[in-house]
Amino acid sequence: MSNWPYPRIVAHRGGGKLAPENTLAAIDVGAKYGHKMIEFDAKLSKDGEIFLLHDDNLERTSNGWGVAGDLNWQDLLRVDAGSWYSKAFKGEPLPLLSQVAERCREHGMMANIEIKPTTGTGPLTGKMVALAARELWAGMTPPRLS
Repeated sequence: MSNWPYPRIVAHRGGGKLAPENTLAAIDVGAKYGHKMIEFDAKLSKDGEIFLLHDDNLERTSNGWGVAGDLNWQDLLRVDAGSWYSKAFKGEPLPLLSQVAERCREHGMMANIEIKPTTGTGPLTGKMVALAARELWAGMTPPRLS
């Protein structure tokens, strides 16, 4: 495995259990604790924006409700993805993949992008995430896609 470029330990959903999952705050926490790689989940909004969220529905990890992939990005911008975790993260937004790539660049972190398509959007989500990752991580270790 001498050609394997990725570390053995990866911060799950950005920061493990130390911050609201799949947020920029979680990535910052992962970096604070010395992680060199993060895993996160990416999906498409109804209008084709790539953003982070694990579940199909918004209820578990935000103040939103319904199927996230059925909403346009402008609607998803109003979702608070931090308060469910703690008051300290109130107002934490759902991040775009482009914002995550920039944060990874700032922290010198590698990424594992887990593709989480909304039902019926698997091939399109996979294609769009792969193309965006190639562009957004140009000049960096390419993200692992899973």
